[in-house]
Amino acid sequence: MKILCCVAGFPQEVVEAIQSRPVERFTGLKDSRIFIRRMKEPFHFRDGMAAPYLAELAKEVSALNPRDEIAVIVAYAGFDQPGTVGFVECFFPFALCAPITPFYPDAAPKNERRKALATFMGHLEDHVQALASKARIVRDKLSGQNFTPLLLPLNNFRSDILAPSISALFQSLGLDGNPAGRLDEVKEALLAAHPIKLEEGKGEKRKRFFEDGRSHRFHSPGSDRHGMARALVDGHNQKCLIGARVRLGGPFDSQFHYDCCDRRGGVDKSYPNCHHEETRPASTDNVNIAPNDYVR
Repeated sequence: MKILCCVAGFPQEVVEAIQSRPVERFTGLKDSRIFIRRMKEPFHFRDGMAAPYLAELAKEVSALNPRDEIAVIVAYAGFDQPGTVGFVECFFPFALCAPITPFYPDAAPKNERRKALATFMGHLEDHVQALASKARIVRDKLSGQNFTPLLLPLNNFRSDILAPSISALFQSLGLDGNPAGRLDEVKEALLAAHPIKLEEGKGEKRKRFFEDGRSHRFHSPGSDRHGMARALVDGHNQKCLIGARVRLGGPFDSQFHYDCCDRRGGVDKSYPNCHHEETRPASTDNVNIAPNDYVR
């Protein structure tokens, strides 16, 4: 698994210290990338600051084979400012995020600044390593476990609890002391509200499905998989591409999608896709919807 790590909200001193160290000191793997940009004073997040990170992530993802596993983690300075929330939300729902205490280069006396920077860098290494370890846990819960409620599409699966549950995980999982247990807890709550069902009829090949609040059935596609995990084409943006590969920091099968139709058969005239554009299905019998809401 390749780990893509965004480190955000830090001054030039931290940028240079990160660039001088091997990436495996942060992620534990040589096959990783760290994206960092210098923040100038005043030290707080402002509109547009997430865009360069999303561009770097999408560029990296575009260059990979669709079957390659990737994790996305974000370590950011936890400024107590309104812009921090907006910055982090730009990575929903694909990244695993966690704040760390900001580093102010002039906070320590001049004769102690080098030591203060070294101490902070030790904390930052530990922080990113912890995020990388949690991303591996998310991978274990999602990779090879595609028919899980944790991967249901947030826009098209009508549910009172799905989107709030994934949003709560996004906000807290990076700091959770028991991420595996928390993921299991949310999964079970979702299954209680939307249990896996089997098609009516007899035989051993009845398809499993989830049913949402409007009686749309989200079936397992079996071996017929063609989810959205390609380059940025047809109006798709960077979040479409990244979200087709990763959720909550961990990878899933980028070719996975749900075969969907109404309980009575047939489909709606259009569905909101991964960039919230109404999209007509290719068939009148069923519609393919990927976990990131890519519609085909």
